[in-house]
Order: sequence, then C-alpha cells, then structure tokens
Amino acid sequence: MKTETGIQKTKGGAVYPAIARALGKLGSDISLARRARRISTADFAAQMGVSRATLQRLEAGDAGCSLNTLASALHALGRVDLLRDLLDQASDDVGLMVMRNSIPRRVKGRVQAPSAGGQSETDLEEGIGW
Repeated sequence: MKTETGIQKTKGGAVYPAIARALGKLGSDISLARRARRISTADFAAQMGVSRATLQRLEAGDAGCSLNTLASALHALGRVDLLRDLLDQASDDVGLMVMRNSIPRRVKGRVQAPSAGGQSETDLEEGIGW
C-alpha cells in the first residue's frame, strides 16, 4: 500500500522510495547472478531452504522478505562475504572520518602519584632524575 508521498507501508514499517529502488535492484541482481550460474528457481530455492514463491518475492525486491532469506541467497551464490563485510569498520568511510575527527589535537600529561621507591613531587619540580 502506497501513501500520497510514495512511501509504501508493510507490516514491518515504512518502505521509502529509495529503499524500494535499492531492494528492486538487489532482487534483480540476485536473479541475474542465479541465471548466470544456470540455476533454476526450483534448485536455487531448495539450496536456500525456501519456497519458490519466497525466492520470487526476493528477486522481485519485496521489502517483506527476511534478512535470513537474503543471507541464504547470498550463501547459495557463494557470496555471503558481501553481507558479512557490508558495514565492516575498515571500509566504513564515514565512521572512520568521525573517529578521526574525534581524536584530540593535544593530549595533556597526567601527574602520576609517586611509587614506593619513586621520586617525590619536589624531585620532579627540581628536575632531579631527568
């Protein structure tokens, strides 16, 4: 069901147009990868452990398909690594930029309490032991 703004509603929530387009492309890409490997829908669905109807929904970009269905399709295609590394920290440019921007420009030294056999504060002030 679409609203006036073009946002689809499913039992799982809203599906924004950009998401619907991305899911449609993902479904088409899965279909293309399956066909390039010359795997029938019946065989592919059996490898995934789902019905042909569920596979057809996935390949159509249905937003109601589960994440497990997607993972099963990627596994059957030998590409589950794509899901595993989807938001890997090492390739998350935005996350790395935020972390880099949070690094302080200066780091102040900490005054440590003298240890049992260590130097006193007056020794440190006078530069003894440097």
